[in-house]
Amino acid sequence: MDISVGTKGSPGWWLEKGFKKIEERAPRLNNLNAWHEGNPPAPTAVQTAREAFKEFEEEAVTNFAELIVGAVRERMTVRDIRTGGSGEKSDGVAWGHWVNNNLSVEMSSVIETFLWAGDSYVIVGKDPETDKVVVTAEDPRQVVTFHNPLNQSQLRAALKVLHDPDEGRAYAVLMLRGGKDKSGAQFNARRFVAYMDTDSAEIPAFTAEDWTWDADQGGQDGEELPHQLVPVVRFRNRRGQGEFESHIKILRRINRSVFQLTVIVMYQAYKQRAVILDDSEEDDVQVQNSFKEEIGIGDLDDALTSDPGSWFLLPRGAKIWESTQTDVQGILSAIKDDVARLAAVTRRPMSIFAPDNQSAAGSDFTREGLTFATEDKITRATQGIVDLFHLIFLTEGDEVRSDRSKIMVGWNPSVRYSLSDMASATSQVAGTMPKRTIYREIWQKTPAEIMQIEAEASDELLLTQELDQVGELGMSADELAVRFDALGRAQRAAVTGESAAKAVGLDGLEFNEGRSTSLKFPDEA
Repeated sequence: MDISVGTKGSPGWWLEKGFKKIEERAPRLNNLNAWHEGNPPAPTAVQTAREAFKEFEEEAVTNFAELIVGAVRERMTVRDIRTGGSGEKSDGVAWGHWVNNNLSVEMSSVIETFLWAGDSYVIVGKDPETDKVVVTAEDPRQVVTFHNPLNQSQLRAALKVLHDPDEGRAYAVLMLRGGKDKSGAQFNARRFVAYMDTDSAEIPAFTAEDWTWDADQGGQDGEELPHQLVPVVRFRNRRGQGEFESHIKILRRINRSVFQLTVIVMYQAYKQRAVILDDSEEDDVQVQNSFKEEIGIGDLDDALTSDPGSWFLLPRGAKIWESTQTDVQGILSAIKDDVARLAAVTRRPMSIFAPDNQSAAGSDFTREGLTFATEDKITRATQGIVDLFHLIFLTEGDEVRSDRSKIMVGWNPSVRYSLSDMASATSQVAGTMPKRTIYREIWQKTPAEIMQIEAEASDELLLTQELDQVGELGMSADELAVRFDALGRAQRAAVTGESAAKAVGLDGLEFNEGRSTSLKFPDEA
């Protein structure tokens, strides 16, 4: 059945509108993706020599665009999630969703995409088989969203297109926001699925006659979602632009300079030789034939070989001309200057593009610029992750954890400190800051690592207390170790603590009510 697109605000109307937006954005996104992947447009405009220069063009490309993106992405890793259900501690339920959906990897892809493309998306749904929440990272070339112009954080609609090669179908998934009807009754968001049979991997253009609502997924009425929101989160970069998008001109200039340098080195940088003959009275062919007869060769290409043992036999009056070697230092200097300008305008350390020694002050300044740039991206990504977990818990029906105002995202520091810096800072704040804060902020440990540190510290404390109790026995460390080993064996054999201690010569040992965490019992093996 054809899809109706004539009524404004209808699913068909939104579907046509979404396809049009995807088509309009495609050229820009494809160009940015090519730069990010290291396959930008060729740096030369010589169309007639395209095949001959193809190898040179490929060698001339330096993928600075990926460096610009990667320098920030590598410094953005989530440490923990806190919600209204966990208070100040990390929320185990939220982190369970993080782990189950492999968001450590997926979120890295989301961040990388919004850095090069300006926008990236995440869709929240449910697995129909397991009924568990599923979170997927989406490509901006396949997803578009429509926002309330008065409140950009409010999505009105979203469209995702994809192709299933196994089924030989292209799918379009449309999601519309819920709200209130004319009578004031509230209704939830809905999802509509349309398809078109095609074997092409490219998504075809939308025409109402070729696409059909999927009857297995609600048909033209769609399917109701468990909440009123469009289950899509947009991660948006500053001004909706990629990190290097406004600097493509200088990237193109660098590639063109490198291309010119490559051509010069290949064809002009080395000395060339030529034989100069007096041909004032004969034409070129006669002079060349006479030359070949005099030196006894059939091809002039072999006249001036570069073999170490070669001799040149030339006719009387002939002269050898040798070119000077081309100086490419000017081009190299120009390329270096352009790279320095790129580092300046992107606020990236010069050492990322061209590793080299620099002053301590200059190093600190450039690192500070990268730190500020990363913190800006963290601020933008944080809001997206908050919206993501808001949708996750709305989908699950968890009202406590779905409170957006209480969802907090903890990030690992964007700057890594040296061991000496961390040790020095710890000594300076000892006694004024809690140990857990020191572990988190100075030693940059994750919640799981902090828990492990605290557990191991408790073990050491118990062992120290045990050793203090026998410190007055006057035993050597080796003898004490032997007796404690025997004590452990006796206790594992179900001998009571006091009896075991007496048997191994450790009379007077005081035992806790619980078992020592340093001892393993048969049921723990």
